[in-house]
Amino acid sequence: MLRYNSILRNSFLLLDLLFLNLTCIISIYISNMLTGVNYTHLLGEYFILVNLIWLVVSYQTKFYFTEITFQLLARKTISIHFLHFLLMLICFFITQKYNASRLQMGIYYTLQISCILLSRYLFLIFKPTLKPLKYDRRRVILIGNCELSKKAESFLKRPDSGYEFFGYFNEFSLDVNNLNSIDRCLEYAVANQVNEIYSTILPSNEILQELIRRADQHCIRFKFIPNFDIFFLRSVNFKLENGLPVICMRKEPLENIENRFLKRVFDIACALIFFLLIFWWIYPILALLIKITSRGPVFFVQKRSGRNGKVFNCYKFRSMYVNKDSDLKAAQENDQRFTPIGRFLRKSNLDEFPQFFNVLKGEMSLVGPRPHMLKHTEEYGKIINTFMVRHFVKPGITGWAQIHGYRGDLTGDKMMKRVEHDVWYLENWNFLTDLKIIFKTVLLTIKGDKNAY
Repeated sequence: MLRYNSILRNSFLLLDLLFLNLTCIISIYISNMLTGVNYTHLLGEYFILVNLIWLVVSYQTKFYFTEITFQLLARKTISIHFLHFLLMLICFFITQKYNASRLQMGIYYTLQISCILLSRYLFLIFKPTLKPLKYDRRRVILIGNCELSKKAESFLKRPDSGYEFFGYFNEFSLDVNNLNSIDRCLEYAVANQVNEIYSTILPSNEILQELIRRADQHCIRFKFIPNFDIFFLRSVNFKLENGLPVICMRKEPLENIENRFLKRVFDIACALIFFLLIFWWIYPILALLIKITSRGPVFFVQKRSGRNGKVFNCYKFRSMYVNKDSDLKAAQENDQRFTPIGRFLRKSNLDEFPQFFNVLKGEMSLVGPRPHMLKHTEEYGKIINTFMVRHFVKPGITGWAQIHGYRGDLTGDKMMKRVEHDVWYLENWNFLTDLKIIFKTVLLTIKGDKNAY
């Protein structure tokens, strides 16, 4: 099955790269004919850029590792092309070298998305006839007769699994063909040219250990299906660290240094673009309004809890009158501490803009769990078991919980939901999710967020 899936993934990748380059050529020549402007000079380095970005984006979003359903594929195809387009624009802006027209880009992405969706649609239609080749199918038997064995059996019997299932043994006898001893499992495997033996029984059994040794001698692979439900009431993540098998209580994509590097580069690039395009002109306007409407500093600086619980100074535009409760009491919906301009700053998220300084300093990210004041960290850390887990990643200017309405001063079940969303984010992070969160945050800022106060 792994080899079969690998062939499919590589075939789709090569096919998509073919589409990528053909649609690029077609879009440039159509644009030439319609506008009379010659864009053929883009064909050299432009091709390298288009293909390189596609390889990076498809790898980061696991575009070729998702089980194919057309609805899921359609959403992911549009999302990955939006990300590709965004990165192309960033490259255009940074290099100032390419001058592709909007018409050419529109034609290109329309053709590319159409080609990919059409190819996958045709694949799904003819998929029932594209079973794994006979020579690539692996013969397999199961040892163990439990609920987990039944789950494995249902998968191995699927026509598209890549396996031929021959039956299963229970702990000390075979349910198929009246064979009575697990010791005869190998005889059965050799006689039927079985390639692999799967066991739901752990190898502590001496008979199994001998069976593994004899299977190796006959070039039969022996594999185990561990039942972690015996030990855990949740899914776990297994990995090897320098050859040492380690079971982690949760998957953390941002523990991978490559993912952290990508996220950091994106944070720095966006922060620099923000300061160059927006902050330099909006700062004097907001600073003047803040000063006119109330006494006190322009910036509000408060100590917050960061990654791994490290304390940092979080910057905001001051939205409240200077008060002694600022480090003890969070903002509430009808809070009398708001200045005349303060409520607008909070509703529009403009008060968060100075946190781009925290992003550049590496204390925050564009996307992540919102940082709490130290008092709340201390309080909720004692009440909610997974509260401190959200500090495994850098806090963010916006986050998964925020776009789902869990922002502001939350208590009880709502705070539990915020923590659940934050933990989900750190366990399921990918670059595309960050872009989705940023996009939804911008939309909420434009149309107004009823939960912002």
